[in-house]
Amino acid sequence: MEELAYRLLDGVLTRFGRLSWARRDQIADYLYYILYRLWGYRRELVRRHLRQAFPEKPETWITDTEKAFYRLFADWMMEVCFMQAHDWEAVRERFEIKRLELFHEAHRRGQSVIVAMGHQFNWEWGGWIVRKDTQAPILCVYLPLSWKVGDRFFLHLRGRYGSEMLPLGKMGARLVRMRSTTHTLILMADQSPSDLEKAYWVPFLNRLTAWHGGLERSARLGAYRVLFVEIVQVERHRYEAYPTVLTDEPGSLLEGQLTRLYVEALEASLRRAPHNWLWTHNRWKHSPAA
Repeated sequence: MEELAYRLLDGVLTRFGRLSWARRDQIADYLYYILYRLWGYRRELVRRHLRQAFPEKPETWITDTEKAFYRLFADWMMEVCFMQAHDWEAVRERFEIKRLELFHEAHRRGQSVIVAMGHQFNWEWGGWIVRKDTQAPILCVYLPLSWKVGDRFFLHLRGRYGSEMLPLGKMGARLVRMRSTTHTLILMADQSPSDLEKAYWVPFLNRLTAWHGGLERSARLGAYRVLFVEIVQVERHRYEAYPTVLTDEPGSLLEGQLTRLYVEALEASLRRAPHNWLWTHNRWKHSPAA
């Protein structure tokens, strides 16, 4: 049954991916209506998050930002379909990484790079283009999905061009073995941590927030150049990514300082484009008292 479900999902998404952009946009508009208007998928959670993050904003602004997020969320679904049916060159026409020299100069001196991203649209496209434009071995850390069919689909999609998909629980051991190989490690560093005893608590969008320690520990382990990569939507289905150096010497920072630098960079980006983040993720399910 699982195999049948996977083949069905693969076939449907591939079929959508082969449509014209005009047709996919029509489908995305329908998806927006279903997700936001009819179903109200996590709408109360998104609204609560926005109100807490931007308490100074009027309710009209909250509603407008909420709608803009759901439209981008629906577009993301069609963009994943586009990936399924096309190669990286087609995606690259719509996703450009600026300041690639920040990758190249580190790799030339034998220094590996951490790409610390947030769930900004379209992070899936970003993973592909980092792999092809930097030409270094890629390790992409992920949290396995509870939905096995979806987990299998995204593992195949993300690893299509040779990126090694690395479960979070196996990251440390794999990085030790990779020390002698110059590579790029992609971390979606805004994930909610499961182990609060090892979490870093850093203010984020007006709330004390728990952050996974993986960025901090992996950066110290491999003496990486750490880049925060901001993704900016320039128009519908077109994006630009802007890497910024957080540190070249993670071992010189105080414990927790790198996490704070990442959080500050992510928050600044979200204040510039508040709709461009995965607000449906229950990011504040933990509190310091827990």
